[in-house]
Amino acid sequence: MVLRLAGLHHITAITSNSETTVRFYTGLLGLRLVKKTVNFDDPTAYHLYFGDEDGRPGTVLTFFDWGPGLGHGSLGTGVAQHLAFATRDEDSLDGWKVWLEQNALRVLGPFDRGSFKSLYFKDPDGLILEIASPGNGRGYDDSAHSESALSAWNPVSRAVHSRAPALRIPSGLRLSKLHHVTAISRKFAPSRDFYADLLGLEVVGEPGGDRGSQHVLGLDGGAPGTIIRFIDAPESRPGSVGVGTVHHVAFAVEDQTKQLEWRERLLSRGVRVTEVLDRKYFTSIYFREPNGLLLEIATVPPGFTVDEPKDRLGTRLTLPDWLEPQRQVIEASLKPLGVLA
Repeated sequence: MVLRLAGLHHITAITSNSETTVRFYTGLLGLRLVKKTVNFDDPTAYHLYFGDEDGRPGTVLTFFDWGPGLGHGSLGTGVAQHLAFATRDEDSLDGWKVWLEQNALRVLGPFDRGSFKSLYFKDPDGLILEIASPGNGRGYDDSAHSESALSAWNPVSRAVHSRAPALRIPSGLRLSKLHHVTAISRKFAPSRDFYADLLGLEVVGEPGGDRGSQHVLGLDGGAPGTIIRFIDAPESRPGSVGVGTVHHVAFAVEDQTKQLEWRERLLSRGVRVTEVLDRKYFTSIYFREPNGLLLEIATVPPGFTVDEPKDRLGTRLTLPDWLEPQRQVIEASLKPLGVLA
């Protein structure tokens, strides 16, 4: 049977302040905090998961909180430039623009991107976010406003409104899932071979004419939730992971059996891959693609309800069994998230 990824599972970024991040993503963007845990490799740091009401793979954005001392990251090869959420339809983009600007965010767009429209803004740490209508990746066109310019975009930073958790997002504004992730490529040919020939993604768009300089890959014709795009930038320098940047991008597989098959496939092609790691809510393997971007293949099961019922997701600090004996020490090392009920 041919191995096939199931689209994006989650994207993980880095924040300097968990409380501010919870306010922003729940209060202003309407996501649910579906899991409050720690980085299993560094239990002194929060690991927060945001997604839809069920925390379904493909809707999830997570954050490591390594504090302001880590410093801000820089965009370049090996670091994703930005990530995009899908909204209901094109009409709702105007509503999102009004809502975000009412809450002191600077917004670019909406811009016509060919099969969809999108707008851009930044979170409190400077992570570039996009909200896109649910079109596929074919015919992508960023000539209206080049995405390569986003790397130098520096809007005036403003504090997140203190009332953010209590804000009521206007009816009809809802982020449905991850739409795509965009990275920067210095040499795309090796990445093309990696994603298309090894990972099985389809090349659904390439630079040409006046459409811009992006390579677009995905599944099912570039369906939302399966897309990874690369800005062609031969002169780009390596980026650095830090506050306000993406740490890694995860693709989904249906179970651990398929994950092990993927691991063997990657190893057989000379890719360095970690052992299968237990992340409690899924198992993971990690590896890097030719431009240096850190990728993960994560299983769909068992999901976030293994230690909390659906109606209580994200309401307490959850730990894996092997960290439970350290709970008292871990809780004492973490700053309380006062914005939570």
